[in-house]
Amino acid sequence: MLHIPNFDIIIRWLQQGQIPHYMCDQCHGIHMVDVQSMEGVLESRLFVESEGLLLSTELEVRPSGLLLLVSELGRLNMNYPALKIFVDVVDDNLPRLMVCASAYIEAGMTPEQLTLFVQRTLAATQQLISECEQLGVLNPPESGSDLRAVH
Repeated sequence: MLHIPNFDIIIRWLQQGQIPHYMCDQCHGIHMVDVQSMEGVLESRLFVESEGLLLSTELEVRPSGLLLLVSELGRLNMNYPALKIFVDVVDDNLPRLMVCASAYIEAGMTPEQLTLFVQRTLAATQQLISECEQLGVLNPPESGSDLRAVH
Protein backbone atom coordinates (compact mmCIF):
# COMPACT_ATOMS: atom_id res chain seq x y z
CA MET A 1 0.00 0.00 0.00
CA LEU A 2 1.31 3.43 -0.97
CA HIS A 3 1.54 6.18 1.63
CA ILE A 4 2.44 9.83 1.26
CA PRO A 5 5.06 9.76 4.01
CA ASN A 6 5.75 12.60 6.38
CA PHE A 7 8.84 13.06 8.55
CA ASP A 8 7.64 10.71 11.32
CA ILE A 9 6.76 7.94 8.86
CA ILE A 10 10.17 8.26 7.17
CA ILE A 11 11.90 7.91 10.56
CA ARG A 12 9.84 4.80 11.34
CA TRP A 13 10.59 3.28 7.91
CA LEU A 14 14.33 3.95 8.30
CA GLN A 15 14.21 2.10 11.63
CA GLN A 16 12.27 -0.78 10.07
CA GLY A 17 14.78 -0.94 7.21
CA GLN A 18 17.64 -0.97 9.75
CA ILE A 19 19.28 2.07 8.17
CA PRO A 20 21.53 3.74 10.79
CA HIS A 21 20.62 7.39 11.26
CA TYR A 22 20.33 10.13 13.85
CA MET A 23 18.84 13.58 14.19
CA CYS A 24 20.58 16.61 15.61
CA ASP A 25 18.95 19.67 17.09
CA GLN A 26 20.64 22.06 14.64
CA CYS A 27 18.97 21.08 11.36
CA HIS A 28 15.87 19.36 10.04
CA GLY A 29 17.82 16.66 8.22
CA ILE A 30 18.15 13.00 9.14
CA HIS A 31 21.88 12.21 9.28
CA MET A 32 23.01 9.01 7.53
CA VAL A 33 25.58 7.37 9.82
CA ASP A 34 27.24 4.96 7.35
CA VAL A 35 28.31 7.71 4.94
CA GLN A 36 28.74 10.54 7.42
CA SER A 37 31.33 8.50 9.35
CA MET A 38 33.59 8.24 6.28
CA GLU A 39 36.73 10.40 6.10
CA GLY A 40 36.28 13.62 4.17
CA VAL A 41 32.49 13.66 4.58
CA LEU A 42 31.20 16.79 6.26
CA GLU A 43 27.54 15.78 6.30
CA SER A 44 25.20 13.21 4.81
CA ARG A 45 21.53 13.97 5.38
CA LEU A 46 18.08 12.98 4.22
CA PHE A 47 15.65 15.89 3.98
CA VAL A 48 11.89 15.25 3.95
CA GLU A 49 10.09 17.96 2.01
CA SER A 50 6.43 18.18 0.99
CA GLU A 51 7.13 17.19 -2.62
CA GLY A 52 9.91 14.68 -2.09
CA LEU A 53 13.05 13.41 -0.44
CA LEU A 54 16.54 14.81 -0.91
CA LEU A 55 19.55 12.75 0.17
CA SER A 56 22.55 15.07 0.20
CA THR A 57 26.22 14.43 1.06
CA GLU A 58 28.88 17.13 1.34
CA LEU A 59 32.59 16.36 0.97
CA GLU A 60 35.46 18.74 1.59
CA VAL A 61 37.68 19.14 -1.48
CA ARG A 62 41.42 19.73 -1.36
CA PRO A 63 42.02 23.14 -3.01
CA SER A 64 44.84 21.67 -5.11
CA GLY A 65 42.44 18.95 -6.33
CA LEU A 66 39.69 21.33 -7.45
CA LEU A 67 40.79 21.60 -11.09
CA LEU A 68 41.10 17.81 -11.46
CA LEU A 69 37.73 17.28 -9.82
CA VAL A 70 35.99 19.82 -12.05
CA SER A 71 37.51 18.14 -15.11
CA GLU A 72 36.12 14.78 -13.89
CA LEU A 73 32.56 15.99 -13.12
CA GLY A 74 31.09 15.05 -16.51
CA ARG A 75 32.47 11.52 -16.29
CA LEU A 76 31.40 11.11 -12.66
CA ASN A 77 27.85 12.25 -13.42
CA MET A 78 27.69 9.75 -16.30
CA ASN A 79 29.08 6.91 -14.14
CA TYR A 80 26.58 7.61 -11.34
CA PRO A 81 23.34 8.46 -13.18
CA ALA A 82 21.17 8.33 -10.04
CA LEU A 83 23.33 11.00 -8.38
CA LYS A 84 23.66 14.69 -9.11
CA ILE A 85 27.29 15.64 -8.51
CA PHE A 86 28.57 19.21 -8.49
CA VAL A 87 31.15 21.46 -6.84
CA ASP A 88 30.15 24.27 -4.48
CA VAL A 89 32.74 27.01 -4.02
CA VAL A 90 32.12 29.73 -1.44
CA ASP A 91 34.71 32.41 -0.72
CA ASP A 92 35.12 31.79 3.00
CA ASN A 93 35.11 27.95 2.97
CA LEU A 94 37.05 25.20 1.29
CA PRO A 95 35.40 23.88 -1.88
CA ARG A 96 32.82 21.14 -1.40
CA LEU A 97 31.71 18.29 -3.56
CA MET A 98 27.94 17.96 -3.35
CA VAL A 99 26.35 14.57 -4.02
CA CYS A 100 22.55 14.49 -4.17
CA ALA A 101 19.67 12.22 -5.10
CA SER A 102 15.96 12.88 -4.93
CA ALA A 103 12.73 10.91 -4.95
CA TYR A 104 9.23 12.26 -5.43
CA ILE A 105 6.73 11.12 -2.82
CA GLU A 106 3.59 13.02 -3.86
CA ALA A 107 2.09 9.92 -5.53
CA GLY A 108 2.97 7.75 -2.56
CA MET A 109 5.74 5.43 -1.47
CA THR A 110 6.14 2.13 0.34
CA PRO A 111 8.63 1.33 3.11
CA GLU A 112 10.42 -1.00 0.69
CA GLN A 113 10.79 1.79 -1.88
CA LEU A 114 12.28 4.11 0.74
CA THR A 115 14.72 1.46 1.92
CA LEU A 116 15.77 0.72 -1.67
CA PHE A 117 16.18 4.42 -2.49
CA VAL A 118 18.30 5.13 0.60
CA GLN A 119 20.43 1.96 0.38
CA ARG A 120 21.16 2.36 -3.34
CA THR A 121 21.92 6.07 -3.01
CA LEU A 122 24.24 5.53 -0.04
CA ALA A 123 26.02 2.67 -1.81
CA ALA A 124 26.58 4.79 -4.94
CA THR A 125 27.76 7.69 -2.77
CA GLN A 126 30.23 5.44 -0.93
CA GLN A 127 31.57 4.17 -4.25
CA LEU A 128 31.92 7.75 -5.51
CA ILE A 129 33.77 8.75 -2.32
CA SER A 130 36.20 5.86 -2.82
CA GLU A 131 36.80 6.97 -6.40
CA CYS A 132 37.43 10.56 -5.26
CA GLU A 133 39.86 9.30 -2.62
CA GLN A 134 41.76 7.41 -5.34
CA LEU A 135 41.89 10.62 -7.39
CA GLY A 136 43.32 12.41 -4.33
CA VAL A 137 40.86 15.31 -4.52
CA LEU A 138 39.31 15.05 -1.05
CA ASN A 139 40.68 16.99 1.91
CA PRO A 140 41.63 14.46 4.59
CA PRO A 141 40.93 15.45 8.20
CA GLU A 142 43.85 16.89 10.10
CA SER A 143 45.37 14.45 12.54
CA GLY A 144 44.08 14.88 16.06
CA SER A 145 41.04 16.94 15.14
CA ASP A 146 37.60 16.36 13.73
CA LEU A 147 36.73 18.76 10.91
CA ARG A 148 33.15 17.61 10.47
CA ALA A 149 30.64 20.37 10.90
CA VAL A 150 27.30 19.64 12.50
CA HIS A 151 24.48 21.77 11.15
